[in-house]
Amino acid sequence: MNLEELGITKEHIFDRLVEKLAADVMVATNKDEDGYPWQGASEFAQQLNKAVAEAICAKVAAVADEHVAPQVSELVEGVTLQATNKWGEAKGQSLTFREYLVDRAERYMTEKVDYNGKTKGESGGFSWTGTQTRVTHLVNKHLHYSISTAMEGALKSANSRIVTGLEETVKMKLAEIANSLKVAVSTK
Repeated sequence: MNLEELGITKEHIFDRLVEKLAADVMVATNKDEDGYPWQGASEFAQQLNKAVAEAICAKVAAVADEHVAPQVSELVEGVTLQATNKWGEAKGQSLTFREYLVDRAERYMTEKVDYNGKTKGESGGFSWTGTQTRVTHLVNKHLHYSISTAMEGALKSANSRIVTGLEETVKMKLAEIANSLKVAVSTK
């Protein structure tokens, strides 16, 4: 009697063999701290899952870049913003998103700030004085930082030169004093 007479075909054996090998490769059996066996994903299965997840993420990103990003860009470029009063009635002119960003950036940079770079609303004090624009404050702050950094470097260099010069002068003067001293021993 052979296997085919029992109703088991080569394809059936092949399928069962593949299933068993795949299960053995994907599942690992370990023991817990009490010695009881447990099954979990094998290292191969974990790496395979990670590779599949990365491939899916890359494909999703590619599809998003190809199809979604242009649509979002069109939507953002096509959006118009309209200021309204507290009842929702339009006031002023409507602006595209790009025009709004440019306008807001210009207002931000030309807004009056105090010596610390704070607006009247941020300062909260009664004695606030808007002495400069924000861009002027930022330029002054950067210049102050650059100048103070350069001056610190120059002072360190000058100090090390002065210390070296003083050290050499003191050594020279001590040598001169030592040479000019006469030591005489007399016995009476």
